[in-house]
Amino acid sequence: MYGKQKGFTLIEILVVVTIIGVLAGLVVVLIPRGQEEQIKISCISNVKGLNNLLTVSSGAQYPQYRGADLLICLVNKGDLQGDRSLRTLFCPGDNEETYEKAGGAEVYGKIDLTRKSAWGHLTSYAGRDQLDGKCAAKKGGESAILLCDDSDDHHFKKGFVVGWTDGGATYRSKADDWRIKFDQPVEIGENSTIDELKCLRAD
Repeated sequence: MYGKQKGFTLIEILVVVTIIGVLAGLVVVLIPRGQEEQIKISCISNVKGLNNLLTVSSGAQYPQYRGADLLICLVNKGDLQGDRSLRTLFCPGDNEETYEKAGGAEVYGKIDLTRKSAWGHLTSYAGRDQLDGKCAAKKGGESAILLCDDSDDHHFKKGFVVGWTDGGATYRSKADDWRIKFDQPVEIGENSTIDELKCLRAD
């Protein structure tokens, strides 16, 4: 004869519920962190590749464009062709500007760079103003940011991926590198509160 089975006590139920809650919390925390790191790595890879194209394929000086045009000129030169290459113009964390929303490869065949500031929606990145003598970077000169994310929402408003004139790409944390809070907006351009972003143009 089997004895009477004991049911769960209130304390045991609370313990189980607490454990489930902790595990659920860990899932919520760990998934965004993993996603955040993956976006950062992919974005750094994109920026480094674009940086290398601007440095290697443009002769003695960087292309004479500003903002998005500095990146889009790589399409006109034939350095970026096909879906895979064109997708590097977008940060995977950018939900506003994407390759699909831009219209795909067909759109890039219709670019006319004589129409200034018309191509900002075709890339997630801001380019240095190479038409401004005070901002223009020189090959072999002092290290400077050549391109960067055009918005702080690509990386959960925590920072920016930037590409340097030496060909490298790094991540700039708002808190660690600029000593500002995550919820403090960062503007790209001459009115930016971040000195190293004042010569970048998002449009």
